[in-house]
Amino acid sequence: MIEKMKKLTFLVYHREYDEFLHRLQELGVMHVEGGALEEGQSDTVSADMAELRRVDNLLQQLQNLPAAKESTPATPAFPSAAAATPASSFAAPATPASPSAAAATPASFPAAVATPASPTAGECLVPGDCVAKGESLLALLADLSAREKELTEQVEALTPWGEFDPAYVREQMSAAGCEMHFFKAATKVFNKEIAPNFPVEAVSEKKGTTFFVAIMRRAETSTVPEGSPEGRLSQLATEATPPAAQLSTLRIEQEQTRVQYAETLSQLRTFSDTQTAALQDLRSSLASRLDFDTVRATTETAAEDSLMVLRGWIPAKREAEVQNAFADSGAWFEVSNPQPGDDIPVCLRNNRFFKLFEMFTELYMLPKYNELDLTPYLAPFYILFFGLCLGDSGYGLFITLGVLAVKFFKKDLSQSMKAAMNLLLILGISAFFCGLLSGAFFGFNLYTLGVPFLDNLGNAVSLDNSQMFNLSLILGFIQIIFGMCLKAYNRTIQLGFAYSLSTIGWMMVIISLAVTLLMPAYSATAKWFTYAGLALAFLMNSPERYQKNPATGLLINVGSGLWDAYNTATGMLGDMLSYVRLFALGLSGGILATVFDSLATGLAPDHVVLGPIVMILIFVFGHALNMFMNVLGAFVHPMRLTFVEFFKNAGYEGGGSAYRPFGK
Repeated sequence: MIEKMKKLTFLVYHREYDEFLHRLQELGVMHVEGGALEEGQSDTVSADMAELRRVDNLLQQLQNLPAAKESTPATPAFPSAAAATPASSFAAPATPASPSAAAATPASFPAAVATPASPTAGECLVPGDCVAKGESLLALLADLSAREKELTEQVEALTPWGEFDPAYVREQMSAAGCEMHFFKAATKVFNKEIAPNFPVEAVSEKKGTTFFVAIMRRAETSTVPEGSPEGRLSQLATEATPPAAQLSTLRIEQEQTRVQYAETLSQLRTFSDTQTAALQDLRSSLASRLDFDTVRATTETAAEDSLMVLRGWIPAKREAEVQNAFADSGAWFEVSNPQPGDDIPVCLRNNRFFKLFEMFTELYMLPKYNELDLTPYLAPFYILFFGLCLGDSGYGLFITLGVLAVKFFKKDLSQSMKAAMNLLLILGISAFFCGLLSGAFFGFNLYTLGVPFLDNLGNAVSLDNSQMFNLSLILGFIQIIFGMCLKAYNRTIQLGFAYSLSTIGWMMVIISLAVTLLMPAYSATAKWFTYAGLALAFLMNSPERYQKNPATGLLINVGSGLWDAYNTATGMLGDMLSYVRLFALGLSGGILATVFDSLATGLAPDHVVLGPIVMILIFVFGHALNMFMNVLGAFVHPMRLTFVEFFKNAGYEGGGSAYRPFGK
């Protein structure tokens, strides 16, 4: 059902308007009707939106904090200094000038890491401080993550060259008038063509690539002659970038960065645990302030801006509450009934059971205010169609018991999660009972087990594939005709009974033709209903045409009736065939379940221990996969039948705007 609305208009003196708006917001009942806020129209609203986005972004990032990284050893495998390599022979002597491992803090290290006074997850006395503190911690975490990635790449690049001091090597080479060049080549090429012919020394070998160095005389020109040893070597190998830092220094910095990252992540988790509630309160306050400032900025003015004009909508049942709240105020207000052409917000009002299915209506489109709410009418069909699409009592029982277990052990579920669990419980029960029509239970047939109770139940309710196919078509026919009944009722309450006669006529034609086809004994009577239905469908599809010119209206209505006849015939056939999916999905899921049962028993080895283990693993994995796919299909396809076939035949237009009260 749709909540009845009343139009509410206020006239308020401009100096009292802010106090009035705060009072109205506290009441939280009026859907404010205002114009669109243009970009840049209000600096206050823009600032509120920016602050709200800032808090939303912080809450989202706190919710998606990365997992803690395990600290890796600071000395992964690399060529040791004990190995006879040219690089190790140029290791710097232990002098005070050499880098100290304990105090390695390169200039490239982020300032935030080297600074001990980094942000902490303390108490936030001012709400804005929480946002700034959280953003600071997140920025520091991002800098540390980027720096760690950079250091990891540098360490991986330097590891093949071993441990040495690049600055010391360059100094010694310069004093001798030489240069050390770093190369890499395929190991086969190095062994066959480079090592025997050039004065080089291998440093390490990794995955078919040899890393080696060559000491050459310092080139006086930047161009290397093609015939020179340097030129020939460059053709066989790829010259690598000389290391710019000492490997041990980078590893120390890398480990320090990891420690800083872990500490900052720990601070963020503490901050998230202690400050999320405060941030959510801050967000609610900002959203309330944004609503207030938006209404303030879009309010109409009158009498040279001395009066503020505010219009909106309230539920009719709360009219007395509004009148009592503003009876002693200086504001003038008027409560009136909606008029044709008003853009009236829609508030759905259904009982606890049907409220579970409002999500489907909202997912498609809210009805218009003067339109019929189809939520209570789609619910029974959706429940039945879900059960038929899943088509396995075992799967339905598993879903039902799983939901009951969650509801029993998880007492602190949110309202939305409770609603989802209740809906899933209803659908699971439907799947269990619909599965009894075929007797499917995790791929097995319950009615072939030889249990007397199950045999009697099978004789009473079981259907074969042909009967299930016919049942799908019958259910489709029923939902289509029911939708047309709702269309006739909807047009009656919107436009009048005369505008529903065409739909009633087509219902008479369809039903009488079905009776003629299925029950020939009543065909003589049914044909008169067919003629009467055709007369209504052809003559009354647009009654307003008779008001201008009856003769012209008659001709136009007959022509429109011919077009409607074509659309009804082809549409009815296509709609009916769409319901075959109810049978096809259940059948395909049952076949897959049977296949997994066969695989579980057929692939299990003939071993007293391994046999049952393999059989259980295949059974659990196969049915878990099949259940996931079937449940997904059982959700989507009945929704498709509802949105396309049912809503179309019910004449559902939709397009209503949601009722959003101005409140805190």
